[in-house]
Amino acid sequence: MKSFDELHNLKRLLHKHDVSLSNWVELSQRGFSGARIYRQHNREGASYILKVTSADFDWIMRATSDSKCREAILANARIRHDRIGSPAIGSAQDSSVFSILMQDISECLLSNERVTKDQLQTILLGASHLHSLPPPAGVDVPWCTIEDRLTLFMPNPEKLVSFRIANDILAGWELFFDYAPKNIGDTVRSLFNDLGPLKRALDQLPNCFLHGDLKLDNIGISSDGTVSLIDWSMSMLAPAAIDLGWFMAMNSRASPISLDDVLMYYTSCGVIERRLHDRHHALTILCGLMLRGWRKALDAKAGDPAELHWWCERASSATKIL
Repeated sequence: MKSFDELHNLKRLLHKHDVSLSNWVELSQRGFSGARIYRQHNREGASYILKVTSADFDWIMRATSDSKCREAILANARIRHDRIGSPAIGSAQDSSVFSILMQDISECLLSNERVTKDQLQTILLGASHLHSLPPPAGVDVPWCTIEDRLTLFMPNPEKLVSFRIANDILAGWELFFDYAPKNIGDTVRSLFNDLGPLKRALDQLPNCFLHGDLKLDNIGISSDGTVSLIDWSMSMLAPAAIDLGWFMAMNSRASPISLDDVLMYYTSCGVIERRLHDRHHALTILCGLMLRGWRKALDAKAGDPAELHWWCERASSATKIL
């Protein structure tokens, strides 16, 4: 990657916001997809994060056909609303390299440890608020597609090549197809081959503005209860079942309430019409299983099969509407 001195549009972005080009420290924990993350503390006490990424080395950008960097485009849209928003200040493009400048919200980011019931409800209410908003106007965002999102972790060695947890994903899916009831395993395998039936079922639900990667690592709660979301690299216009399915499957161990209660609380926020609740619930489970079934199977092998059983049992209702 080029040095900051060679990224001329980044230099202009930093100058525009009165942020120094120097004193950036690269964090040891890079972005999950391969992006590079930097932090700067300035003399006035302000702190910034800079995410530098490119399809040349960012696996998620490549896997979701994102050559224009949707996260950078959304950073310039400055997403700010009453209950939820993004800390992004702006972005710059220098050839194939994209730089996203953010306010540093590290102190309010959640960990993967158990959250409180109040925190969980704040997150779900914030997510429902985001899902009820129109997408940013006046910007041409190359939204992540349903196909790219729901097949992101499919058991395909070629698709997963160079992804850092590829071996875990492939091993997990082998276990999943051994452990899951045959009808569920056959359904998931069939949808990985042809997502059409699931897309048609999802088409009966309203499209929403989705963050795309609602995991606790990407969620901060400020002292006034505002939810801030980082890493908008898989943002979508699609049914909320995709965002919620991933959120539940990814963060289940940190939840202070049952997954059934998570579903019920989200729908109580009013984004989904009551007549669509059963379909939304069923497809939320199926989407979560397609994205994270491999992990539930690994957990089952490690001696904790309860959650895999829960997901497979609930997914049975979704197979009836495909």
